Amino acid sequence: MLIIAAVIGLSYRSFFEFVIEKKIISVSEIVKAGLTSHMKAGIMDKRSYFLNEISSVYDIKSIKIIRGDSVNKQYGESTLYEKKLTPSLREILEKKEVFVLYDDMESSIEAVVPYIASSDGTLNCLECHNAKDGEVLGAVDITMDIGSYQVSALKNSYIIGAVLLFLALVIILNMFRVIERYIREPLSHIIEDGELAYKSHKVIDSSKYESREFEDVVKNVNKFNFNILEKEEELLVKNIQLQNLNDEIESTLKETMLAVGRIEEIRSKETRLHTKRVSIISTLVAREYGLSEEEVNLIELASPLHDIGKVGISDAILNKPEKLTDEEYNIMKSHSILGLEILNHSERKLLQTAAIIAYEHHEKYDGTGYPQGLVGEEISIYARIVAIVDVFDALLSKRAYKEKWALEDVIEQLKEESGKHFDPKLVDIIITNKDEYKKILRELS
Repeated sequence: MLIIAAVIGLSYRSFFEFVIEKKIISVSEIVKAGLTSHMKAGIMDKRSYFLNEISSVYDIKSIKIIRGDSVNKQYGESTLYEKKLTPSLREILEKKEVFVLYDDMESSIEAVVPYIASSDGTLNCLECHNAKDGEVLGAVDITMDIGSYQVSALKNSYIIGAVLLFLALVIILNMFRVIERYIREPLSHIIEDGELAYKSHKVIDSSKYESREFEDVVKNVNKFNFNILEKEEELLVKNIQLQNLNDEIESTLKETMLAVGRIEEIRSKETRLHTKRVSIISTLVAREYGLSEEEVNLIELASPLHDIGKVGISDAILNKPEKLTDEEYNIMKSHSILGLEILNHSERKLLQTAAIIAYEHHEKYDGTGYPQGLVGEEISIYARIVAIVDVFDALLSKRAYKEKWALEDVIEQLKEESGKHFDPKLVDIIITNKDEYKKILRELS
């Protein structure tokens, strides 16, 4: 619309100039004919009346006669309604073309129309002038007032602009309707139908869309949905297989860790299933303590290896029914270091956790434990949990060197050692859940 408006504006301006120029040239032809008639009638001294009448009728501001060099030679110079021949005017006459100068600010137009000598027609210039055909005799310099024409042109421009604006609004509004009807609504329906087709595992009916382009879009959406659903089904099967494999690996790993932990149990009937009980109860305590599921899983799998270092302790010391001597006790204590040496050669987080538990589960909360004498939270939470669960199970089980304790006595012992041997928070968890833990011990005795 802007391009059309610009083209129309320029075309209208050209048309306006064409009309004005034709008008002023017509007036110059009338002036030329009138002056020729006055000359033939021998009344050139009366030409002022004629020129005044012409000026009043055609909105002429002024009419000046410019004599050419040949006319000046023949008749001499005159000052009546004449304009002196200047170099610039002589240059215009030499071109033998109409010269037009617009002054839009003054609402006027000045035209210099050359007189060309000609023997054709009724106005035979050669009858009066000593000149040749095609020679410039002079010119008429006419200045016309074009204010009324400008006003008319401006009104017409407003009308044209209003019509163009109306057409532009109609086109824009219609374009919005077209976009809404033929683009946005079908696309919205395709999106809705696509989501519904995906959820219901059906295809979209492409025949209800008017354009072939949208039919192709619908076909592509159907193809895309089919591919996605096919891949999702494959992915679901793979996920199930992967989950089963993970479950199998985790189950195998758990059984392997328990089997390794039971190596020490084989050497002593009194401690059979000790590692499994420690693993189960440690898992429950860790969850009560607030550890993450990943940490809970780690302690469940790693805790069975807490006494793996005892494989390096002789049967004579390990199963001795009497109290150990100081030398024997020191040997027994070395099982925590042996456990670290066995497990500390892997970068796997599980075995690193098992190494920490094996090394630190005989540390005491007040710093009197072994082998490092760690205090409080310097001891890993995994080792602190296994330490209290290990003692809890040991006191409630019969060993080669002692009988099993009553639950009430065990609870009193834990209370007494709270803040000394054990983490107070863990003591509270054991006491709160003592009946549940005792039931587990009884079922796995």
